[in-house]
Amino acid sequence: MSFGVAFSIVSTLGTTPISSIAYALALITNLSVGTTTFIFNAALILIQFLILRSRFHKKRILQLISTFVFSYFIDLALYIVSFVPFDGSVLMMVLFLAISIFLLALGIFIYMPTNIAPLPGEGCVEAIAIVTNWRFSTVKIAFDTTVVTTALIMCGLWYTDVFGAVYIGTIVSAFMVGFTLRQISNAYVHITGNDARLVHE
Repeated sequence: MSFGVAFSIVSTLGTTPISSIAYALALITNLSVGTTTFIFNAALILIQFLILRSRFHKKRILQLISTFVFSYFIDLALYIVSFVPFDGSVLMMVLFLAISIFLLALGIFIYMPTNIAPLPGEGCVEAIAIVTNWRFSTVKIAFDTTVVTTALIMCGLWYTDVFGAVYIGTIVSAFMVGFTLRQISNAYVHITGNDARLVHE
């Protein structure tokens, strides 16, 4: 998932929806993307608590650990991906965006069923899915769209370019990560006959 974020940033088409606010904060404050990712995700853990209240299991506090690791690897992934040849052509931009979307969806699909402690972004989506009984992938699309809109407003108010963190690739990702996640999940069910449970009480 960290590499998914890195590929989206390097593509120059806009970062992934879940990282758009963190990236906007990085642009505004000049902090690293990893640092602002930790700050943003810590806030998401608090939001989960407010949503779930008594249904907020103590193990969700473990998200602080996954947040720290995720944030660290975002900065590391950005460094590594910077060595991947990128000529700035439309083809390469689209290719990097496609890689980003797939890696994010695959990462979510692999990580969520373990039911250890979700990353805060997915934890928020999961919390909303729990209280509303809506499908995880459907909530994911709505959540990402809301985050993208917030990042766009932030850049418009406090950064020199309103499209600093959000661009066409971000909008595409807002819809395609959830859609790709659904296709991966359906393919898994078709191949194995088992359902990977993405939402846990």
